[in-house]
Amino acid sequence: MKYLTVSFMALLILLLAVGCSDNSVNNDATETNLEDEFGGYTAVSESTAFGDADLLDEEEGTVDFDDPILSASDMDSLVNDSEAGYYHLRAIWGQLCYDSTVTSLTDWTGSLTISRGGIVVRRLIRFEETQDYILERTDRNLVEWASQTTVHNDGISFDIFIPELLPIFDTTYSYIFDTFGDSSEVAIVDTTYPDDLPVTVAFETAPYSRVFTLDEFESLDTIVYLDDSNAVAFNAFKLDKKICPRGFASGRWGQDEQGNNQFKGVWYSHRSRVMGFVEGHYGINDDGAEVFFGKWISRNGEFEGFIKGTYQGHPDENANENAFHHAGGWLRGQIYSENGQPIGLLKGKYTSTQGMRSNFFQLRWKLYCEDLTDDSDEF
Repeated sequence: MKYLTVSFMALLILLLAVGCSDNSVNNDATETNLEDEFGGYTAVSESTAFGDADLLDEEEGTVDFDDPILSASDMDSLVNDSEAGYYHLRAIWGQLCYDSTVTSLTDWTGSLTISRGGIVVRRLIRFEETQDYILERTDRNLVEWASQTTVHNDGISFDIFIPELLPIFDTTYSYIFDTFGDSSEVAIVDTTYPDDLPVTVAFETAPYSRVFTLDEFESLDTIVYLDDSNAVAFNAFKLDKKICPRGFASGRWGQDEQGNNQFKGVWYSHRSRVMGFVEGHYGINDDGAEVFFGKWISRNGEFEGFIKGTYQGHPDENANENAFHHAGGWLRGQIYSENGQPIGLLKGKYTSTQGMRSNFFQLRWKLYCEDLTDDSDEF
């Protein structure tokens, strides 16, 4: 996204893009309520996307992709293999928050490659037809794309499958003779195991490249700022075929025109499908703690849960100038039912760009469920 035409400029100036607008939040809690149990929020239904046009635009900007690689027999068998490792990666690149002052185009044409396994493209984020697209796929290990950005960002969500390492059986046959000269055939099975080399996933573009290990995909939550104000944000999970509900959320973290600390964004499933929306506020309460409160609703505005927790800045004094400028922090909390019972966890990061109101947050969430093997505090 990318080339701004004159005909769209006025509209884009009025509607700051997805999740990064400076519009004030319209909610049922006062912006400074940091003392009540859930910051003043109530379990009532809301307008779709809290009546926020920018959040609705985000929903429209995320589209499903029918990956033709799924029709390949080797990919189909891998996806349906109950023993295969299963991961999801969401990558976004460009301006994390809409910035109308950016005029230079950045070419993010690149690829994602896995050393062993297969990749399925699940969703495209803000891809513009004819300009941004997935190149023809012929190899399950490789995804290539064309992407250019200016004022905002593009992204892709991927499912990644890793086949189980199986032994290789090499059978040879020979004959043995007994004392009477009679022969019999004997099968000799030689069992070898493939080299168990670490599986790597390589994200490669001209502005930024990185090689990940699968261990990093267990719970990846990373934002990398580049020298030209562009950034790359990664979220990833390790998944099971049957899992407790989990996913991502991302959007704006910053101040409105009145200086109120607010956040709002889009709530995604573990495959980056839009499930709903979230908004809230944060600040220092009377006890001196840095706290946040919010509300999660479905796509049609129905109440899904309260969220609350703590946050803390962590500027890196040893970071380069650009990274220090974008220093942010972490946030961690829980999700609660309308009765105030904890039903899940969330944690993530936010950026706090000096001198700017619009910053960015991204988080991972997980609901508790009956599968006790997936009910730990770590995810």
